[in-house]
Amino acid sequence: MPRPPARDRLLAAARELFYANGYSVSIDAVTERANVAKPTVYAHFKSKDALIGVMLTAACEEWLAELDTELERRSGDPLGQLLAPFDLLAANLPDPAYHGCILVNSAAAFLSPEHPAHHALATHDERMLALFERLAAEAGARQPAVVARQLLLLYDGVKTRGLVDNTGAAARDARAAATALVTR
Repeated sequence: MPRPPARDRLLAAARELFYANGYSVSIDAVTERANVAKPTVYAHFKSKDALIGVMLTAACEEWLAELDTELERRSGDPLGQLLAPFDLLAANLPDPAYHGCILVNSAAAFLSPEHPAHHALATHDERMLALFERLAAEAGARQPAVVARQLLLLYDGVKTRGLVDNTGAAARDARAAATALVTR
């Protein structure tokens, strides 16, 4: 199997190290894990913050692709589709290596709203809100926009609860609450 390109190895190493150890991880540690020279980082990314932004955007796209696959699998089941994000969050739990959502964690780590982490989280939440609104409407919610905002709160709550509870209980509880929101 051919070795992945240096850019891909850098993104994978950054994601793994930043998620496991936080953003104080040095670029030297990322380059060592990716098996590239330090100048390679700056040939692909303007800065560590730019690397973080691209890494977070890639993580978001990966999640949304996984979610799209699950939604397609549940085609014809509007309530099942609406619950898919919660089921996916709980799918691999309990997991002692789960430290919450990488997007939420990074936005909390970088306080400036101008940081790429905030942009990545805002973009992700906008896309999830639009998706929840569409799914709520398809599932028969009377006020899909209101329900979508409530579902986003539940969804974000699961991800932040994961920082202290990696059992999947929060995702199961949020799934039950989401069902109640749509079927009431």
